[in-house]
Amino acid sequence: MIVKYVCTRSLMDRTKASDAFNAGSIPVGCIEKYKKYPLERGIIEVLVMKRKKNKNDLLNWRNEKKSIIAFLEDNKKLLMPIILGVAVIVTVAIALSANHRAVKEAATNDNAAQEDLYAVKDATMVEETNSEIIALIEKYYAAAAEGDKEVIKEIYKGLDETEVLKAVAASGYIESFGNIKVYTKPGPVEGSYIAYVYNEAKLIDYDKPVPGLDTMYICTAEDGSFYINGDITDEAEIQYIKQVNVQADVIDLNNKVASQYNEMVNADEQLAELIDKMRSELPISVGEALASAQASNEAEESAAEASSEEVEEAPETITQYTIKATSVINIRSSDSETAEVIGKTETNQEFKQLEARANGWSKIEYEGREAFVKTEFFEVVGEETVEAPKTEETTEEADTQDNTEEENTDSNNEEKAEDTSDKKDEGKSSSISKGKHEVTDTVKLRKEQNTDCDVLATIYKAETVNVVEVGSEWSKVEFKNKTGYIKTEFIKE
Repeated sequence: MIVKYVCTRSLMDRTKASDAFNAGSIPVGCIEKYKKYPLERGIIEVLVMKRKKNKNDLLNWRNEKKSIIAFLEDNKKLLMPIILGVAVIVTVAIALSANHRAVKEAATNDNAAQEDLYAVKDATMVEETNSEIIALIEKYYAAAAEGDKEVIKEIYKGLDETEVLKAVAASGYIESFGNIKVYTKPGPVEGSYIAYVYNEAKLIDYDKPVPGLDTMYICTAEDGSFYINGDITDEAEIQYIKQVNVQADVIDLNNKVASQYNEMVNADEQLAELIDKMRSELPISVGEALASAQASNEAEESAAEASSEEVEEAPETITQYTIKATSVINIRSSDSETAEVIGKTETNQEFKQLEARANGWSKIEYEGREAFVKTEFFEVVGEETVEAPKTEETTEEADTQDNTEEENTDSNNEEKAEDTSDKKDEGKSSSISKGKHEVTDTVKLRKEQNTDCDVLATIYKAETVNVVEVGSEWSKVEFKNKTGYIKTEFIKE
């Protein structure tokens, strides 16, 4: 439809209005409406007409098309953001649709996986009354305080060797455990329990008991006895225990014990220093114990091979570690803080550790010579087995031993052999002098000359003690500013 406004000074009839309309070069069909509107100086006539299709329509359409293109080009700055916005909306719609499908598939997979998990029992935590479970827990803590590795491994089955050694090393700071209370919840499988054990540790050189809380997974063996499971491989069991650990009553108990512990540490500087000391020394003790255990295992394997068949004597080997500096520290000429400083380490710089000494120093290889650094500022990053260097003393001892064996072999004098045996059994104490000696195995430094008295410290294999008095069974020694007694048989001659 087209509306044409015609303004004239005098009244126009339809014909004249039509002619005026046609004067605009617009084809006219029939006139649908004709109205007059009086004005001050004339009349506006409104003609509403229909276009008549003719052969010029195609040409007009082309002109209109060119006009649309021109319009788009003239207004592209306005239209581009609109087009971009539409594209973003379409992209977001596609992404939301894909995400909806992914969520739906994940929910389906979660439902399928959930069927494989154990149903978590919403049971209230109770204080355990089963005497066998309580006896098991008490036996474990007694062994932990004593540093009895074999008993710990027997009770805590599947526990990693490092964790066992950590428990043994911690016994050097712990005198005993008391006020043990066991709280349990049902475990994922029949005959199993998740135990939350409250205990109070009596530390050496500290009077007040320190509270603690341990979580244990107790299972039933085939013979009906209980044991602590330290090797959980079933993912469903692991997830079950995690979910139980975040139940309200478990969190409340954890918060209560943690609050008691934090209050004690924050209020007592002596306790805080003791805890810091334990945290810094334990990793070193565990590392030394691991090295000692490895050396012991290698020695046992070598002995077993030698007894099974006659072979040529293999060269002695040692495990040599590569250690990395955790910060910048001094490199000294000997194992003393007053020794000459010959260099400094760089953070993450690696060295070959020639020896880890019991006094907290490590002998390292530095610029083609031997040097010393504090062990606590390093961590082990590698190891290799190498042939132990032979010293003149070792060679002389070997020659002497060979000569002695030849003499004993050639001699048929039984009486002489008996005399030699008697002299050997007279007592080790006769061949041990006062002064510094290494211990041949991990031992307890006790307050008195019996195994029922208090433990003052744990002395690891190859550590040095100062022998004050030598006895046939017990010897009085000094170790890390503590004086006590150890079995004479464990003192190296």
